[in-house]
Amino acid sequence: MPIQKKELVRLLSYNPEWAETGLCVVSELGEIFGSCAVEIRHIGSTAVPGLKSRPIIDIAVGVRSFDDIPQFFPRLSELSYNHRSESDTENQIFITALKKRYNVYIHVVIHGKTLWNSYIAFCECLQSDEDVRLKYEELKEALASRFANDRRSYTIGKSDFVRRILRTKCDIRERSCGAVVWKKRGGRRHYLIIQNRSGHNGFPKGHMEYGETEAQTALREILEETSLSVELDTSFRAEYRYLVDGYIHKSALYFLANYSEGDFRPQKGEVFGIWLLPYEEALEQLDYEQDRRVLKMAEKKLSQLDSEKRGK
Repeated sequence: MPIQKKELVRLLSYNPEWAETGLCVVSELGEIFGSCAVEIRHIGSTAVPGLKSRPIIDIAVGVRSFDDIPQFFPRLSELSYNHRSESDTENQIFITALKKRYNVYIHVVIHGKTLWNSYIAFCECLQSDEDVRLKYEELKEALASRFANDRRSYTIGKSDFVRRILRTKCDIRERSCGAVVWKKRGGRRHYLIIQNRSGHNGFPKGHMEYGETEAQTALREILEETSLSVELDTSFRAEYRYLVDGYIHKSALYFLANYSEGDFRPQKGEVFGIWLLPYEEALEQLDYEQDRRVLKMAEKKLSQLDSEKRGK
């Protein structure tokens, strides 16, 4: 088997044609994806005036869901866009094209989630902070000289710098909403606990989509993850914040939700376990102290409501 040649790393001085090509691609993709795309942006070094770059036009397409994207593949192919399924990940669909003699890399990601936020935040930081831009260019020149025939090592060499800038210069915030779902069974309150894709036990919750209210997100996520239609109590609000990867500021908001009918079913590929448990058992199953505090708050609130009903 012949040895595959490694892609040459070649930096060029900034060219205004990069921005023009980016605008054209953004416009064309907007017509293709229509309302399925929340936002489309030119990202990466070619979107930063004055910055040396490999002449590759990176485009981020922020969508609400990946479910509808395959329907666009035929139209994309007609316009010389190629879906590179071997480069897809669970968080990104990768598409390439050649437009106006430039290679175009299209990153289809979920709008408002980590990849989208990181792409946009880093690009905007380079555009607005000259010191960061100059240091990044110096690093790229050094890496291009060292790894001229090794694109992978060149890319890896930039990752620590990118993460440091995201951690120290960018304010990335993500919000999830869900609910503590409960049901009376045998005269006792039982709580719904799910095991997510990462193997952690918690409550149904998920990322807020563009244009949603907190309550809408909670109801949608509960329905998607458990197949349950619930009655949401927004007077109960329990929220906590945490840091992911040292730079993503996440917040999780929980309401209370009750259901009386219907069978719960785990969402395929997303939920790997689901149980309806009495309070004490549910408390033991939760992996995080923050979630245990939320459950204690929910149990206290519901106990108070029961006492008030009995007192009337």
